[in-house]
Amino acid sequence: MSRIFPILIVSCMIFVSCATAPERKTEEEQKSPKPTPVESEYGIRVTPKSVEIYEVRKGEEEDFDKLFAEANRLFDENKLDEAERIYTRIAEMDPEHALAPSCRYNAGLIEIKLRNWEAAEKNFFSAYQTMQKPEDKRDALLNWLEAARNAGFWEKISKTGGKIIDNFPAYGEFNESNRREISLRYAESLIMTGKIEEGRRLADYWRMTILRETPHREAVYIPELALAYFVLGRSFVKEFKGLDLGDSTESLEEKCKKIVEAQTQFLKAINVGVIFWTNASAFEAAKLYTDLYAEMEAKPVPEDLSDEEKSVYTCELWKKISILLKKSRKTLVKSTEAAKKIGEENEYTEKSFKMVEEIDRIYEEKENICRN
Repeated sequence: MSRIFPILIVSCMIFVSCATAPERKTEEEQKSPKPTPVESEYGIRVTPKSVEIYEVRKGEEEDFDKLFAEANRLFDENKLDEAERIYTRIAEMDPEHALAPSCRYNAGLIEIKLRNWEAAEKNFFSAYQTMQKPEDKRDALLNWLEAARNAGFWEKISKTGGKIIDNFPAYGEFNESNRREISLRYAESLIMTGKIEEGRRLADYWRMTILRETPHREAVYIPELALAYFVLGRSFVKEFKGLDLGDSTESLEEKCKKIVEAQTQFLKAINVGVIFWTNASAFEAAKLYTDLYAEMEAKPVPEDLSDEEKSVYTCELWKKISILLKKSRKTLVKSTEAAKKIGEENEYTEKSFKMVEEIDRIYEEKENICRN
């Protein structure tokens, strides 16, 4: 690696600083109040399925009734592991039983609470395929999409989402908000499976559609708008990850440009004011900085330096790129504080707390090395 590589960091800092600079606003935008983050109605549908089933079952085994009632009681008491075992037992003992779909759904809710995304995906997909009531199928599908994306099942989302979108008229249970959510989830899966431009066009279509339909001053607290910006941000993250960090100024600048483009979209998602997507966008923006830091940190020290020069080189590089971690930490802390104020907890707040702890660990380790 060239001796001048640390100097090239300056180029990155110029671009990255642009990402946090305020955008020039129109007179109308300046008059609009900045939204306060609100709890999202988006995301997981958390009501267990337990009431409707008694209306359609006759002559079923009384033991299953008792088991199901016991599982619901344990669920309400937050004894999740015990409840999940009973739900799974019922569903596995008789997959055709009228209670089985609700058991799968409720088990999926538990697995999501425990952040067991693959198990949640399996349960919700089974519930989606077997539930009868249209609104139940809708909730199972939307929960499945969230579980599947966290499990990284992008190919499956793309395949299933594409089929659903092609047959939207047949799904009377979906309102316009549901259709947009499913379509945007599909757009994200396209991006994550390498069809970046196609996914970006679809997300941008919904962004423009929502903004056309909504007066500017009212374009806040709309989950699908926040999701559209988030998906657009993810498209630039995907491109960022596909770029190799070489030793040239051009390669470093190109990666930094992708950070700016991604963060521009994430900031817009945050400004919509829906806390779930605020947390998600803040985490993804912060992760861009930590990922770039990790790539720079992994660059080998030039072999032609003496041991003393290598030590100086390492610490000088640390001084220059530690700003990336500072930006990450600041972004994460602000996001989690906003969530804490309204009692919001989700997978992104958990990831953010862990990332802050890791950043603090790196700082302590590096500062100790370079101070000695």
